[in-house]
Amino acid sequence: MSTSLATRNGQFGMNLPSASASAAAATKLNIPLPSKECSNCSGTSPFFLHQVRHLGILRHLCTACVLRLHPSSFCPVCFVFYAGSPPHPSKRVSCSNCCTITHSHCAGDTLLTSYLCPPCKDSSFSFFPLKDGKIDKKLSLALLCAAKISSSSIEKAVTVAWAEADRKVREAALARKRAREAIEHLLVTRKEKARKDNENPDPTKVEDLDLVDNGDEDGDGDGDVDIDVDLVRHIEDSLLKVDD
Repeated sequence: MSTSLATRNGQFGMNLPSASASAAAATKLNIPLPSKECSNCSGTSPFFLHQVRHLGILRHLCTACVLRLHPSSFCPVCFVFYAGSPPHPSKRVSCSNCCTITHSHCAGDTLLTSYLCPPCKDSSFSFFPLKDGKIDKKLSLALLCAAKISSSSIEKAVTVAWAEADRKVREAALARKRAREAIEHLLVTRKEKARKDNENPDPTKVEDLDLVDNGDEDGDGDGDVDIDVDLVRHIEDSLLKVDD
């Protein structure tokens, strides 16, 4: 699959591969084609879908749904994207039915209390009424506005993701610090316990018997078994460590 340059009226242009050629190439390479179904209206977009973070969820929306779900982000008449800074109250009019904000000069001679934006005024209104697969100037403005909304949404999503990642890193560092302090406290407690045990031995331990081997003095043939005090102490200490 390749592209080529062509001239028209002395200007250079690029001949992009057709949609069928792209699909054939993707099939040959075993690459799954992205879905072109809008996750809001379930309609199929003939061009592409915008990736938008809406209500905390990343969604793929068609141009019309992007504009319909962000009524306060642009003027529904001239499709100027506000970028978080809507017009001054003296230069705008709000829809009496929704939160749409329209330029005063775009709304025309309309009473402020009775203004209805295009979608509220006409139930069959569409922001992107594509006909015969052709995009005129008005549709291109709507498409550009939806793309700007999508870009702004993704930038906000990236900011939120960075903040969440930073929060998790700080929480992990705090958890490691607490774990290290707990281990150090446990080691100090064990050392203190061992020191106290050495200073105050238990008089009931078998090591205080101090038995020695004098042979088979009683003549019963089993022999008197001597007890190694150091060995008993070592076994007891080993058992204490296993219990701990």
